[in-house]
Order: sequence, then C-alpha cells, then structure tokens
Amino acid sequence: MLLKKCCSYALFLLPLSLLAGDPPVDGSTADADGPHVFYRGKNIIVKSVERYDTSVVARTQIFSDKMQPVLTCRVPDMPAEFSFKLRKEFKEEPTEYTLPSRMLVLSDIEGDFKAFQMILTGAKVIDDKYNWTFGKGHLVLVGDYFDRGLNVTECLWLIYKLETEAEAAGGKVHFILGNHEIMNIQGYTDYVRKKYFANAELIGEPYKYWFDKHSELGRWLRSKNAVEKIGDYVFCHGGISPEIATTRLSLSDINRISREYIDVPYEKLKNEEARIVFDSKIGIFWYRAAAKNFIAPEEMEKVLQYAGAKHIVVGHTLQTDIVSLYDGGLICIDLYHEENVRRGFVKTLLVDNGTPYGVDSRGEKSSILQIQTPRTVKGGVRVQESAGRN
Repeated sequence: MLLKKCCSYALFLLPLSLLAGDPPVDGSTADADGPHVFYRGKNIIVKSVERYDTSVVARTQIFSDKMQPVLTCRVPDMPAEFSFKLRKEFKEEPTEYTLPSRMLVLSDIEGDFKAFQMILTGAKVIDDKYNWTFGKGHLVLVGDYFDRGLNVTECLWLIYKLETEAEAAGGKVHFILGNHEIMNIQGYTDYVRKKYFANAELIGEPYKYWFDKHSELGRWLRSKNAVEKIGDYVFCHGGISPEIATTRLSLSDINRISREYIDVPYEKLKNEEARIVFDSKIGIFWYRAAAKNFIAPEEMEKVLQYAGAKHIVVGHTLQTDIVSLYDGGLICIDLYHEENVRRGFVKTLLVDNGTPYGVDSRGEKSSILQIQTPRTVKGGVRVQESAGRN
C-alpha cells in the first residue's frame, strides 16, 4: 500500500479521488456479488451476479414494494452466507448515546470481508453463522467500508443485518460515514474495483445507481451520521479540526449538514457551512493533521472542549498499531488490515467499561501505544499536513 504525498498548499486544487491515495493495481473481472436492491415504481428489483463453475451469470428477482423479502448474501471464495430481511424505512440516527459496558470499534475495512469476519468473530461480536452475539455491546464502524477490496457489498449487507439483530438484543451497531462512502455516493469511483463495473454491465444497472436514493443501500447510507458521541467518546472518520471547532456548529449540525448535502460534489457546494464539513483538508471526513500528531496540545484541548469529549476516535490515517495521542485525547485505529490478515490476525479498538484497549482476532487484549510529543521540524515549526492513502 503506497502513500502518495503532495504539498499541502496544492490540496485544494486536487480532485477528491487524488487525495484518497493510489488506486490498487486491479486485474479483477466480473464475479459473484449482490444482492443489489432497487426501487422502481411499485416494484423492488433485486439483481445479483452468481458464479457457476468458471462462468458468472446475472439473476433478477421482482417483488412488490409492499413486501419485505428475505434475501441471501453469499461471499465468494469463502464458505459464508447469511440472510436478512429488507426494512420498511430508515430513521435518522441520533448523534449522542450513553456509554455501554463494551464497544468494539473498527475502521477502514475497505471491502475486505475476511478481515471483517476475523475480528468480529475473534471479539465474539458474531458467531460462525454471522449472528450477533455481542449482547448489549455496541459495534462502532468508523467509515471506509467501500473501495479497494472485492467484497464491499458483502460487508455492507452484514452490517445491515447486524443492526437489526443488535437492536433486538439491546445492543447497537453504529455505521459512521467516511470519505470513501461520500466519494461513492457523489460519483468518484477511482478506487472502485473493475469487478464492480463489469458486474454493473452484466446486471444492466450502471454503478452510479447502486447507492442512489432509489436503492436500498443508498437509502440506508443516507440515514447515517458523520460523527457520533457515545459517553465521553466521539467517533468520526477523519477527525475534528481546530477550524471546525471554532465554528458554532454542533455535532448534530454537522450530521444535519452532511445529510442535506451528501449528494452534492464539493465543487458545486455554495453553502459555507457545508464547504467546511466536506472540505478535503479540514472537513470531518478528510482531516488528518491531528492523527499525524501535527497540531499543538492546546489545539487538541480546544477540540475536545468543543466536542464535549475526553477522547476522539478516528480512522482514515494509517498507523502501524493503535495509537493514543495528546494524553488519550485522540485514538487512531486505521491499521494495515490486509497485511495483518496475511500475518494471521486483525487488530482493533475495544472499549471495556470506559477504558480503551487493543484487541485482536485471537481475542487477546493489549495496552495502547501512547505518543506524547507533537512532531516538529528544525526550529520548532510544526510539519504541515500532506495527503496520503485513504
């Protein structure tokens, strides 16, 4: 996974796709995928790509929109499948929640179903049949489940399924939007694998419709938040910049704005508050400087005061291990999942009775690496933020 760097003063000139890093080398072709659910008139159209020996074929089912069909998702190259019932409606998620006794927090899975399955099973969030087993615990997913991988659809449907099961058990699944969710909704597809474009042609549904307002997953995504506060923890994908902290926007305002303007490409945004929220340098989905340890402790303290939090948890900016910065004020959890799977494990954040730990797919807990001093260069001048992967 390569890091792509550019000068910070030129960031505003680059399209969002370039700020997300280098696209993967991609030799993928049409393969098993789905279901993809679309609402057309009074019908629910369900389309899938299914594998038969060395061939793939498209399959279409049609249901009345008065029905709630039960659909099955199968994961290619894994002995995995699970079923779920379509929902009648989606409600906007609240911004704030009370702190549960347990939270598993995970970001940047990027279509890697194997990594997702390994950590959820190892942390006892699900069983081997993909059923919720975390009781009243909360699963917090901090964005970027799209792009780069070949099992984006399967990851999304598993989250969709677990939401219903968690609610029934008194628990909760929180799906928080990241920059790659925003990019896909807005039509930036540089990181979408070729498999999905081939599948789109095969099922006769252009990729731009897969997550629009007339698709099930598109409707579901538009109910999600950009930021949530759970107890004294705040979760967002990129981070809360000092610039956002100086505005009068509440966390609820950020969520309202992200929903209202989620379909508008940045270059077409006229609303100044929306331009701050979606900004590719200081916005909630893209901000990196704090996670790179480039801001002063005093700035982080003001951000925490603004958010009313003791800890902010972010993904987006890659780390070699889970890292705590600014005396625990910032916890960074975006790890090299693909590489770690090859090494036989996946690791993420567990908050147990309010205390943060690392936990891996073997169920082993560990302390979190603490880094105290902001990075500087000669003369004590802080290094400026640069673009990177994600």
